[in-house]
Amino acid sequence: MNDTQATVFVVDDDKSVRKSLSRLLRSFGYDVELFASADEFLQRLPCEGVGCLVLDVQMPGLNGLELQEKLAGCPSMLPIVFITGNTDLSTGVRAMDAGASAFITKPFREETLLEAIKRALAECRNGHEGDRHHGGQS
Repeated sequence: MNDTQATVFVVDDDKSVRKSLSRLLRSFGYDVELFASADEFLQRLPCEGVGCLVLDVQMPGLNGLELQEKLAGCPSMLPIVFITGNTDLSTGVRAMDAGASAFITKPFREETLLEAIKRALAECRNGHEGDRHHGGQS
């Protein structure tokens, strides 16, 4: 499994978080696209190929959970790894119940995030394999 052919889409309103995540993920060979808001990410759609979304929960405008809800109707929904400074258990439960791949609270260890991204990309790859076996395109 080659993760270097995957794109990680980072949506966070904090510029320093976007910048540090970009550096970290690029150092591990991922393609990275950065977005300052959920609306900015929605303008980018559709996202082709193997990837995942690293998504902040609390943002001005459309928050992470609302973006997750909007994306639920998309045929090629990316697995979502939530990152948040909010330790509210009900928010994490809501995100996971709606299909999030992971829910990580800030501050987090790099290894924790990288492992969550690997799992999310594996989910995405498995979904694409299923599409190919059912006549879809990858």
